[in-house]
Amino acid sequence: MLAPTPRSLLRNWWPVVFWLGVIRAESTDTASSANTGALLYKVIATVAPRVEPSFVEQLNMVLRKTGHFVGYAILSALVVLALRHTNRDRLCNVLQRPWGIYLRDYWRAEWALLGILLTVVTAAFDEIHQTFIPSRTGRWQDVALDSCGAVVIQLLIYAICVRVVRQKQARVPQPELTSTQETR
Repeated sequence: MLAPTPRSLLRNWWPVVFWLGVIRAESTDTASSANTGALLYKVIATVAPRVEPSFVEQLNMVLRKTGHFVGYAILSALVVLALRHTNRDRLCNVLQRPWGIYLRDYWRAEWALLGILLTVVTAAFDEIHQTFIPSRTGRWQDVALDSCGAVVIQLLIYAICVRVVRQKQARVPQPELTSTQETR
């Protein structure tokens, strides 16, 4: 009875599947350092024709590592959002209270751990896949960087959810407590 409907699963999980596809596409020869560096050089050279190749090379490295961190943070966040929305869709009709008034409606440790775990597994398989592409390398350091992105976004999501719940609870009028004893 509480199983998610196929429609709910599709609506809530398509962003995760799409992002996994983006990660897979970036794991090809097209997104190799040499190709992204050449493209970056062409873009920068149109604005600054005398740009130093070493500058572009360093910028390319920074952008690629930032892309690792942010890309896998996005994956981890999308997993948590999919879990949250699937849970909401399953429970909204049977809850005896409004949904969204407790922290557990927005964030759960097991959701965060699943988001991080899926990110680590995806990053590891991505790096293993890259070892089979001549223009790419598979590095455990990238898996560590990707995992850090997942952990940081989960901490940020937790902080945001705590803040949202506190704001919602502050808006709910609290009953006034009165003493049942009369003062003499």
